[in-house]
Parts: sequence; C-alpha cells; structure tokens
Amino acid sequence: MSILDSRLWLAAIMALALAFGGGRLVQSRADAKHYEAARTKAALSAALDQIKAADLARAEEQRRTAAQTEIANAATKEAESARADARDADAAAERLRIRVAQLIAAARAGNTAAAGTGSAAGDPLDVLANMFSRLDRRAGELAGYADSARIAGQACERSYDALTGGAKPGEGSQQLRQARPFG
Repeated sequence: MSILDSRLWLAAIMALALAFGGGRLVQSRADAKHYEAARTKAALSAALDQIKAADLARAEEQRRTAAQTEIANAATKEAESARADARDADAAAERLRIRVAQLIAAARAGNTAAAGTGSAAGDPLDVLANMFSRLDRRAGELAGYADSARIAGQACERSYDALTGGAKPGEGSQQLRQARPFG
C-alpha cells in the first residue's frame, strides 16, 4: 500500500469526518448544557426578583394597612373626646338654663310684689330665656357637626398622606394663609 492508495485516503477522510462529527456532537451537547444552565439561572433570577417584588408589595400593603388602622383609631379617640366635651358643654348649658330660670322666677317675684301684676312683666323675660335656650341648643348641634366634620377631614388628610407618603395636600395653601393671614 502506498501513500497514493485511494483506500488509504478514504479511510483517512472517514476518520477525520468521524472525528469532526464526534467533536461537533460533544460541542453541541456542551453548548446545550451551557444554554440550559444559563436559562435556568435566568429563570431562577427572575423568580427571585418576582418574590422580592411580592414581598416588598406585601410589606408596603401592611404598612399602609397599619397606618390606616392607626389613623382610624386616632380619629375614633378624637371623636370620643369631642363627644365628651360636647356632653360637658351640654351639662354646663343646662346648668346655665336652670340659673336663668331661677333668675326669671326671682325677677317675676320681685315685679309682682312691686307692680301687682306678674304676667305682663314676665313676658319679655320668657321670650329672652326661650330664645337663649334655643340658640344655645342650636349652637351645640352646630358645634357637634363641625367637630365631626373636622375630625373626618383630618383623618382623611392623614390617610392620604400615609398612602402617598408625599407632601401634604394643603401645604401650599397653609403657606399662603401664613403669608396673608387676613385674606
């Protein structure tokens, strides 16, 4: 066999082709494993990012819920305090009404003894006492409504601030009011 024999060249070419094909097969399998590992790593990283984002969202939701609960509790306490103050004011007004009634009775007694007729002298006092009593009751009702509206408004502002975490919505108007206190 000589070096120019075609069978020898054919065997050499076949050996080279098999070696090249085997190398490509091994390289292809290595590339597939590397690609699969990179893909798995990317999927794992994406899953971890998603878990972290969910945990952050859950923590933010819990913070907001806690803030809302705290604000609601504070508003409830403030409303209870306002109701207690209103009860105290009503009791003081009732004592004042009783004192006015006593003064009217004393004035009638003094007028009837001096003038002899009590009905004509007592009418303006009765009208004044009645008007005072009605005005006082109405003022108490309006004060109760104003207190509840103020408490609800402040709770709403605090809730908004807790949810947004930003500047208070009325800060600009507060600065304007401080600059122009009478306007």
